[in-house]
Amino acid sequence: MTVPAALETERGSALEALVDAASGILAADSLDGTLGRIAHHLRALLRYDDLTVYEIDEAAALLRPVFAVGNWVDEVLSDPIPLGTGVTGWAVSHRRTRNVPNSVEEPLCNVVGGTPDDAEAFVCVPLLARERVVGALNVYRGIDSAAFSTEEVELVERFATMAALAYDSARQRETLREQVQRDGLTGLLNHRACHERLNAALADGDGAVAVVLIDLDHFKVINDTLGHAEGDRVLVASAERLCSAVRVGDVVGRMGGEEFVLILPGADAEAAEDCAERARAALGELTVHGRPVAASAGVAAAPTDGREAAVLLENADAALYWAKRSGRGRTVRYVRGAIRPESEQRNEIAALLERGTAAIEIVFQPLVELATGRAGGYEALARIDVEPRRGPDEWFAQAHRVGLGNDLEALALRAALEVPGRPDGAFLALNVSPRALLSKPVQDALPAQLTGIVVELTEHEVFGDEDELDAALADLRARGAQIALDDAGAGYAGLQQMIQIAPDILKLDRTLVHGAHADSSRQALLEALIGFASSTGAAICAEGVEDLDDLRALVALDVTYAQGYVLCRPAPEWPQPDAAATATSASQIRAGLRVALNPRGGSGAFARGLAELSDELAAAETVWDLGAANSRAAHLLGADELSIMLVHGDHLEQISDECDEAGERWPIADFPASRYVLDAGIPGQIVAGDAAGDQSELEELARMGFATALLVPVTYGRTPRALLEVYRIRPQAFTSREVDRARVLAQQFGAALDRFT
Repeated sequence: MTVPAALETERGSALEALVDAASGILAADSLDGTLGRIAHHLRALLRYDDLTVYEIDEAAALLRPVFAVGNWVDEVLSDPIPLGTGVTGWAVSHRRTRNVPNSVEEPLCNVVGGTPDDAEAFVCVPLLARERVVGALNVYRGIDSAAFSTEEVELVERFATMAALAYDSARQRETLREQVQRDGLTGLLNHRACHERLNAALADGDGAVAVVLIDLDHFKVINDTLGHAEGDRVLVASAERLCSAVRVGDVVGRMGGEEFVLILPGADAEAAEDCAERARAALGELTVHGRPVAASAGVAAAPTDGREAAVLLENADAALYWAKRSGRGRTVRYVRGAIRPESEQRNEIAALLERGTAAIEIVFQPLVELATGRAGGYEALARIDVEPRRGPDEWFAQAHRVGLGNDLEALALRAALEVPGRPDGAFLALNVSPRALLSKPVQDALPAQLTGIVVELTEHEVFGDEDELDAALADLRARGAQIALDDAGAGYAGLQQMIQIAPDILKLDRTLVHGAHADSSRQALLEALIGFASSTGAAICAEGVEDLDDLRALVALDVTYAQGYVLCRPAPEWPQPDAAATATSASQIRAGLRVALNPRGGSGAFARGLAELSDELAAAETVWDLGAANSRAAHLLGADELSIMLVHGDHLEQISDECDEAGERWPIADFPASRYVLDAGIPGQIVAGDAAGDQSELEELARMGFATALLVPVTYGRTPRALLEVYRIRPQAFTSREVDRARVLAQQFGAALDRFT
């Protein structure tokens, strides 16, 4: 059947208009901007009078109008639709478009309160993003302008497919912006936001501001004996009680762990002490297994105790430290010279340093690779078994207060690096604060060759000199190290820090992870962070995983690594993950391969790169020209190299414009895993250190100098034409999202190969 030239031209123009619309909508930098551009670009494609975008509110079982243009905007935006009702509810629940030629004749139609019941034509299209319905797009016009034609409905459906992805991405970015100022567990202002609020309070008026630092006593005992779930309950309840103890206009924040801050504008030290006592009394109304929650507090007030936020907080922290050293359960006001002498604190740290690495015990916690269930790496954790007994964070904080923090961090690094026996293929993650990373003691402690080492940045404050830090990170990467950023999603690791550092591993804070399986808000934020990491090529690691349901949710979300008590507690001598927990691995063993049977999809910058790759493949004039696209394809998958192996009967032949082995052939029978991928038509991968891997493939992988290989069949017309081989130098399994992207690339190469074979 021949398509008329005029119709073909019309379709081509519509497609070009859709592409232009997609580019315009994706260029928006806010949720409101995205919605506005959706309305603008659809009007360029289609004549309509009114438009409404609805968003699903599952908690309230409603479809909430979030954007409208045309007549009766205020009435539309104030009239949500109960899920499952009306034409819009039907379209969402059935995941199908509904074309209504005349609203008066449609029994399912609702009338928006306060608007006339005039006849109109409208189309309702469910907005589907990543296989889930996120809302609906409705377009209307007067009945005298004629109903929407079949071609117009198809155009709206195509537009809605692109608009849904743009809207979902914009909504996730908006969630990130909101979360960056808030602690994920308690909802209080986070550490960074508290610094900003205190600076603003000091700059306002006469600068009279008091701060109270409050620390829950013996909180570690609650976590260790009752579990982190109970600890989280106590933290949330404590936040609520603290908010009840302050005035309107005061600020309550969470500085990290079990430490809270009260910022009291206009208060002097005496008023702050009174507030601290009220706060401690309010906390005492909480009980854990029948025992009241106790707390210690430190007070400092400006301008007497400091005129800058950092100084004021440091002095309040010194007072808090003295309160805890004096027996806990009390409030101490900072008085210059009355707090524990700095010389005493310094001597205590100096004594540790004199003992050398014997003063520090190193325990390890595995980072479990969810695609394989193996220990992909280990985080080294320092323990200091010295009286008075304190957590490592307290020791390091004290060391930095007295000017010996860089030396103590360097000592911990040397202690971790001295431990022998690290399993083959597993990396070692070393915790370092950015301020210590730039110091000579820490730089001297790190070996020249850092292959297999991950430097994990742990500081919970705004990083210092950006240029100096950038240069230090570039030097570490040039020596073979990877960079991890801790506490993502807790507000400590802000978006600007993520962008500046461009981490190789992004570690999700445990407050985001705990309970994620039953919390749609946390899942949405996790998806946004995972999408961000995917677009930058970073791996994701979830910390503090203590529940198998949460672990399964992380597998479904395509997280790369996880660590926590449900997988393995920290221990010396390189402990192995719990076999029962790792059985939730995202893949199964088939013919010595890790096979992901239910891969998830991805989107974003990949789509643009895919379009560029398609153009390059379309320009190829011979089969050997396809090899020139290998580098671009490898980059899209976050891989180090990619090869195309043509199927010639019972042999494979490599095509490449760079490889020395181009044109050589290998018998397929020598590589059972490759044979399985071609016969079964599904991708699989092999990772160095994975005991389940096919031995012949592992040996070939090692010979080539790689540690991970993903094999993807390239088929066209159900006939295997080639094998797409994707390699990484590091032993990190490809996630399901990356596997799915590789399958898309394989389709592109398959179509190109069909022209030459």
